[in-house]
Amino acid sequence: MAALEAGQQNRADENDEIAFKDGDTDICQQLMDRYAKSSASQHRHLVATAAAIRSILTSESLPPSPPAFFAAAISSVDSSTADPMAISALLTFLSLVIPLVPPEGISATMAREAVAVLVKPIEEEGDKLGVASLRAGVKCIGTLLIGFCDLDDWESLQVGFASLLKFSIDKRPKVRRCAQECLEKLFGSLRSSAVIKEASDTVYALLEEYKPVLSELSSTKIEEGSKVDSTLKSENAEAAHVLNVLSATIPFLSGEVSSRVFSELCSLMASQFSPLTRQILKAIDALFKNSEDTLIVPEIEGVIASLTSYLSLHDKNPADTIVHVTNLLKSSLEKAELVEPTLCLKKLPLVCGSLAGLLTSTDEVASQTSIILKDLISSHIDTNNLLTEGSLTCEDDNNLTGGDNINAARCVCAVFESTLKSCDGVPKEHILSVTALLIEKLGELSYILAKNIIFKLAEMMKNANGATSSSEHVQECIGSAVVAMGPVRLLTLLPITLHAESHSCANAWLIPILRRYIVGSSLEYYIDHIVPLAQSLMLASKGDKKSAQGKELRACGHELLRLLPAFCNYPVDVPKKFGSLAKLMVKFIKKKSFMHEAVALSLQMLVNQNKRMPKPSTDMDEPKANISEDAKSELESRFHYSKKASTKNMKALASSSAELLQTLVDVFTVSGKEISADFKAAIGCLASTLDSSVRKKILISLLNKFDPAGESEIEGKVNQSNDSMDEEKEDSSATKTQLKRSAVLDLASSFVEGAKEDLLELIYSLVRQSFQATDEADLHGAYDTLSRVLEEHGGFCSSHFAEVIEMLLRHKTPEDAASSESRFACFHVLMAHGIQSSSEEENEKAFLILNEMILTLKDGKEEHRKSACDTLVMVYSTLKNLPADTGDELCPKLINMISGYISGSSPHIRSGAVSALSVLIYKDPEICLSSPELLSSVLSLLHTKSIEIIKAVLGFVKVLVSTSQAQDLQSLLQNLLFEILPWSSVSRHYFRSKVTIIVEIMVRKCGTRAVQLATPEKHKSFIQTVLENRSGKSKEKEETNDSQTTSIDPSSREPRKRNYREASERTAKQDGGIGHTKFKRQKTTHHQNTPASDINRSRTTGPKRKAPWWKQKLPETITSQAKRCGSHRRTDSGKHNESKLSQ
Repeated sequence: MAALEAGQQNRADENDEIAFKDGDTDICQQLMDRYAKSSASQHRHLVATAAAIRSILTSESLPPSPPAFFAAAISSVDSSTADPMAISALLTFLSLVIPLVPPEGISATMAREAVAVLVKPIEEEGDKLGVASLRAGVKCIGTLLIGFCDLDDWESLQVGFASLLKFSIDKRPKVRRCAQECLEKLFGSLRSSAVIKEASDTVYALLEEYKPVLSELSSTKIEEGSKVDSTLKSENAEAAHVLNVLSATIPFLSGEVSSRVFSELCSLMASQFSPLTRQILKAIDALFKNSEDTLIVPEIEGVIASLTSYLSLHDKNPADTIVHVTNLLKSSLEKAELVEPTLCLKKLPLVCGSLAGLLTSTDEVASQTSIILKDLISSHIDTNNLLTEGSLTCEDDNNLTGGDNINAARCVCAVFESTLKSCDGVPKEHILSVTALLIEKLGELSYILAKNIIFKLAEMMKNANGATSSSEHVQECIGSAVVAMGPVRLLTLLPITLHAESHSCANAWLIPILRRYIVGSSLEYYIDHIVPLAQSLMLASKGDKKSAQGKELRACGHELLRLLPAFCNYPVDVPKKFGSLAKLMVKFIKKKSFMHEAVALSLQMLVNQNKRMPKPSTDMDEPKANISEDAKSELESRFHYSKKASTKNMKALASSSAELLQTLVDVFTVSGKEISADFKAAIGCLASTLDSSVRKKILISLLNKFDPAGESEIEGKVNQSNDSMDEEKEDSSATKTQLKRSAVLDLASSFVEGAKEDLLELIYSLVRQSFQATDEADLHGAYDTLSRVLEEHGGFCSSHFAEVIEMLLRHKTPEDAASSESRFACFHVLMAHGIQSSSEEENEKAFLILNEMILTLKDGKEEHRKSACDTLVMVYSTLKNLPADTGDELCPKLINMISGYISGSSPHIRSGAVSALSVLIYKDPEICLSSPELLSSVLSLLHTKSIEIIKAVLGFVKVLVSTSQAQDLQSLLQNLLFEILPWSSVSRHYFRSKVTIIVEIMVRKCGTRAVQLATPEKHKSFIQTVLENRSGKSKEKEETNDSQTTSIDPSSREPRKRNYREASERTAKQDGGIGHTKFKRQKTTHHQNTPASDINRSRTTGPKRKAPWWKQKLPETITSQAKRCGSHRRTDSGKHNESKLSQ
């Protein structure tokens, strides 16, 4: 029976969702059409009521309009007997009719009378009516009050308002929710201050009525594990709903009533969780968000006291309420700051103290609390305000006098000092992260205010005994102190000292922290304090070198000296102290090899920071500081040089760099050892601060030092024509000479930036001599230096274009990847210049480079193919990024140059050209759309007999369909399928599987229907097989996933776009690249067992096409140039490619 009533109730609720048509259509007829076949009793009563009302209208010759239906229905309600079924039907009918009445369809007087008529039955017969009918009556009252009554006349609203207020605390949820919604909309529609005051007083009277019950409920404690609903008795539930009404109406209450409500809520807030706690917090939150600040601040002390008292029992109260209270405390301080900043600072320690106690709670609560504490500290503790009130001349906290900001900061520090002391062992991450921010916000005054916190953190570090995992966050906290107060003051609090008796170093654990966090310090402190301290430690270690203590002291001394890069991180006294530092660096370079890396990093930082370039890593094998990206950006924004300061610093660097640079050059070239990347970068940075003539002088002196007789001839040859140099005679010192030459080239490459013409010519002479006198395996330095010259100086590329190309092409591709990459970097600049040139001779030279790239794409070494791919893409990108008119002309020129190789006689060259086009298609799929002839010419190669070419073309098609957009691919489908599908019948060499993969990509992008329509009739069976296999794989995959309950990332189902390098390399491998023995074995087997006629027969089904466009339209010059470039490699130095070109 209960289930039947519930079903009827649900069907009755459907009436609210009915969409009736206003206008000529009869409402009664619409109800009959909808419910004529319904057997539900409420539907039959509804239809009968509608029919009866329509008959009344008909008898009185009234139109069946919504206003007429409304008047008749209200009259029926007023005159009806106490029949619940009849009243229910009338209320439901009215709830459907009233929304259809036009705005002027009911007068204010009639609406007021209608409300009075409706209030009587729903209040008197409310218990007998169903929930749906009662809800319909409440909805009618709300609609009439909002839409038709006089909103500026309280008397016309009073009866209906009181009824809505009564039902807004009803025990039936649907009725209560409907009444609250109507009440909220009505409040929002009120504009008269007098009416708002009367309505607010009515709501407050309701609160006063239930105040005794609310007070009793607020003092009721909820036992752990029990539910709030079970604690509330039926007669007390209405009192709890009063608070929900307050939450809904608080945004609209008058200021006076809002203030009184706020005071009552504060008094109801108990220190332990009660059945009303969540409703009270919700209401307070609504007050904070919607009431004026001036109304809230007078009560702010009371609410803070109530909320902090609740937090004191956080271990007994629910976590969600704790989090809610923390947010309310934050809001209360924000409100206080806007109206009375002094009150905010006064209450800040109390709030921080209450919140700090939560940092040891569960992770969820502690995490949320730490965020709020950080917001409070960031908002209310400001370094500038503190420095305005306090003075750093007072080194004692007790003597530091100040205003409210100083006092608040001192009290907050005391809170966190107490929190740290209460922790056993290393505190939680949340405590330390907030403490770190506090120290950072205190700035320089942290030296005074946070002194005890620093001491406590230092004690924790000592107790950690070097366990970095447990002390990581403690180190970050101390690191914040390094940034805030500076290393000088921190080392005053925690001095690093030598204990002569125990032969130990106190606070040595601080050195790694200093290295990671020092910024904006002074060079003077390093020179005058750190260096002497390190020297004293190393001197003390000499007396006991072999003992553990002696080794430890020596290591501490070395680590102190290696703080040099940290003190070079935005130092403030570069103009005054760099000269002294340069002399010290010279000593380090000559006498202390363990300082070489530190010196190199320091020089890079000093130069790059003044040039505003990214600084190098300074970790030197230490773990990187765990600083968030936001913290890093904020830190970097705080420490930077102004343009004026950078100019002064660069002048100071230049004035002392010559001697330092000469020392670096002497030490690291005379030694014959390879120059490290760090020192090479450091030399380049120093050289960039010096004039080009100074660099040239250093380079010449170095050459004369190596070979005064022979190397000096280089200077004489700078201004001569490009005559080749004599080759060096082989002797017993060849290896040593080569090492020296490599060192000179490394240095020369560091001198390239900003070099003038005479220095460039000298560097180029060194490169040219290296190419003439060095074995193929030792050209890395020459390639690297030449690439830098070409990239940095466009004029040099123009003046030495032909000579450089001939010099590079006389040598085969180096074996090592680094040299190959530098070689192709040269090709990038040269080829881009050659294509842009209007000279026919330079255009031909560009063909030579392109020939080298195409051959390399077919190379067996992955590193070489990678370099060729990258270079080809970079050339295309360079041309593409030129101004619109130029770029639009030169990109097709590059494509035509590559296309010219398609007409070559060698299958190796032709397949390489297709591979090159595949690389560019991956970069820019629109190439084929803008040049349809290109696609036709490539597809026509499928009619050749070369397996290598067929594989390259199928790889090209795969790249094309993988990278093209679906709408672009649609226009190419028919042509592509017509050409590739004949090869689906050839299973050898994986042709069938390659075609299958291409078709599957087409289906995935364009859909099954589009692919089927574009397929020739004789190949539709193959397409059908592919679709069936694809469907079978999908089903099998779904079944496997269901059985293993494995979740798959949806993105994995999307076609993965391969890197263009992978695509071209894989194509090159499949096209017969060197080193693929498996393919060779298969190829040999097929040639032994399968006659060539089999392949010819397999292509008899293919379509016959006319001659490709490039044989019809291609200019003779490009074709002849391509053929000449194809044979260019038949030189004495290029015989290693003889076999490739003859394939």
